[in-house]
Amino acid sequence: MEATLNKLRTLSHWLLWIIALLSLALNLALINVLLNVRRQVGASAESAAKAVANLRQSSIDYTVKIDQSLPVSFTVPFSSTFAVPISVTLPISTQVSIPLETPFGVLPLTVPIRTTIPVNLKPTVPIDIAIPISTTVPVNVDVPIHLVLSDTALGDSLVGVQVYLEDLATQLQTVPWARPNP
Repeated sequence: MEATLNKLRTLSHWLLWIIALLSLALNLALINVLLNVRRQVGASAESAAKAVANLRQSSIDYTVKIDQSLPVSFTVPFSSTFAVPISVTLPISTQVSIPLETPFGVLPLTVPIRTTIPVNLKPTVPIDIAIPISTTVPVNVDVPIHLVLSDTALGDSLVGVQVYLEDLATQLQTVPWARPNP
């Protein structure tokens, strides 16, 4: 009976060792899988950092089409003084009747007048007016927009995201126990 008991002890002893070695092998395999996953996540983080860097260097190009009518209403004040030269010769052809008192009574005397009178004037004419202008202006234009992302606040934010992803990629792609102590 003692021999059977020794055999059972030896068998259980070996089974315990086999289970322990299997557990150790499974743990090592699991650690290896997790390390591979860690490296893959690190490579993905590195790819994401490169994609963010490319995005930060990109630009947005868009054309805005404007097709509207704009009402325009304003008043233009105008104030000036103009010199108006007048140079003319006025012909006069008329008859003047003059009453002449004589001892025989009043006799009408008709005198013919034929002459020309030269007129040379340069009067100034002041003009002070407000001209109202009210119209509708059709606007039909394509406005190109070129927006470089690195010149915007989004570009600054993308720098922070890129640095974070690069640091994460570096941390995940190195073996944890091989990391130097800070």
